[in-house]
Amino acid sequence: MSSKRQNYKPEKVTLKEYIKIFKGIKIPWVFLILILVATFAMTLASLQVTYFTGDVVDAQGNVPTAQLVSYALGYIVMGLCSAASVIFQGVASEKINLGLRKKLWRKLIYTKQSCYDADGGETLVSRVTTDCDYASRLFTTIVSFISLAISLGMYIFQMYALNITLSNYMLLLIPVSILIGWGYTKLMYLIAQKTQAMLASSTAYLIERTKDLALIKTSNTQSREMEEGSKRFQEQYVMQVKTGLMNAFYTALQTLYNIVSILIPFAVGAGMVASGLITAGEVIIFYGISTSVGVSFTNIINYAGTIRQANGALARVINTFKLPDEAVVSGRPMDEPDGDITFENVSFGYNGEPVLQNITCQIPKHKVTAVIGANGSGKSTLFKLLDRLYDPGEGMMRFGKTNAADYDLHAWRKAFAMVAQGSPLMEGTIRENICYGCERTVSQEELVKVAKAARVYDFVQDLPDGFDTMITGGGQNFSGGQRQCLAIARAMMISPDYLLLDEATSNLDAKSERAVLAAMDELMKNRTTVIIAHSLAAIRKADHVIVLSDGQVSATGSPAQILSAGDNYLSKVMHRKDMGAMV
Repeated sequence: MSSKRQNYKPEKVTLKEYIKIFKGIKIPWVFLILILVATFAMTLASLQVTYFTGDVVDAQGNVPTAQLVSYALGYIVMGLCSAASVIFQGVASEKINLGLRKKLWRKLIYTKQSCYDADGGETLVSRVTTDCDYASRLFTTIVSFISLAISLGMYIFQMYALNITLSNYMLLLIPVSILIGWGYTKLMYLIAQKTQAMLASSTAYLIERTKDLALIKTSNTQSREMEEGSKRFQEQYVMQVKTGLMNAFYTALQTLYNIVSILIPFAVGAGMVASGLITAGEVIIFYGISTSVGVSFTNIINYAGTIRQANGALARVINTFKLPDEAVVSGRPMDEPDGDITFENVSFGYNGEPVLQNITCQIPKHKVTAVIGANGSGKSTLFKLLDRLYDPGEGMMRFGKTNAADYDLHAWRKAFAMVAQGSPLMEGTIRENICYGCERTVSQEELVKVAKAARVYDFVQDLPDGFDTMITGGGQNFSGGQRQCLAIARAMMISPDYLLLDEATSNLDAKSERAVLAAMDELMKNRTTVIIAHSLAAIRKADHVIVLSDGQVSATGSPAQILSAGDNYLSKVMHRKDMGAMV
């Protein structure tokens, strides 16, 4: 719940890393080439129109019909090419965005769990939804930059062909423009970096707070969160104002440049006309071309700023691609008989803080093992290691006699199913949720059989749409007991060899707990089961008990052996006045 402000430091990556993110993405080269062709044609048409304007002045009204037709066609070509360029650029942009979003989504799906814990998960959303837009901006802007550079070269060539003296005067403006443009692009790069980092943080904050809105209401912290949200919106406002001021300042400089670019050809040109060195029509032509030079040069500077801005935003995407992946489909297949799972001198922690310390214990096959201990003793972390969401920092987890890390991760997780307290449900139908993760086609008969075993069938039948009833995000339109039974049905449908039950009956009323326990009994049949136990009923189901204390194994054995020892967590709790309470 910390409201500490982040220090938004620009992320830096190399040009090679920028190019690398497009590897594997189908670049729409045809549309990009068409942008270049359209720009080239538009430049030629623009020159034709400009020359016609000067010729009209010198012709003193005696303009041939052919030239008028050519003039009209020039404007038509300019309009068509401009529209075509916008269309081609739009299509190319969206194709690049689509390709990068797919690639980035795959990256996020397969990134190691530890990366989500470090990031919080929510800020990664902005990588896919917002930051990817800058990929197309970078790519299409580079193409536009190249096409404008070609146009600029054509304009300058025509300018010098028309009059060297006037051209030299006009080119004196270029060093000033470069200096102004460099400053503009540098500042826009820094602002864009901070803006994207701030937006990602604000997005994460809003997602988290809206998800926990009930907690905010019941904690009476609306005023506090309003103040926190206002601070973040204020930051966004300040950054957007800075961006607006930068754009306004640059627009003012651009206007000043345009004024000077008008004065030079007409002031200098007037004297040359008076001396007979140039005609009035040629001055008009020169002005038209020099104006195009100014516009092209200004746009090039703008594009340079956009490229820097895109680079700043894409740095976050690029650094996301650097996160380590899980090796999902490499390793040994799980094609051998069920075996005991053994932890040998395993240590593990989060962000340098130890949680499990040198633990050694065994989970016997085809048995029910209860893992007990006080809050913070490492029970849930042990489950994460069992599901291989994390790898041991030290030591080894064995399956039979083989290191668990040697097995194909996809096959390993297929052999396991976890039902946790408040097991998540996906937005979709009840049918889709029960079958989620099942790699085969499920018949209606099988669905009904599993639903009955999981104590789901009766309440589903009372719903108007039955198994096609929609579940809202998080399953909030169902009770806690119903959600747990649906999660158990999902685990049954997968038919795992190993079952992990993490506080599956916590925070349920007596009626819901009875239904969930009955469903769990069905699920546990003929399976190796590990339970994080917080109730006497759950412990009595166990064949084997592991007692954790401060991240270490303090006792193992049967429930009777653990209770008779008298010096461990279970026996101490059981001998309290409230015999049924488990912390």
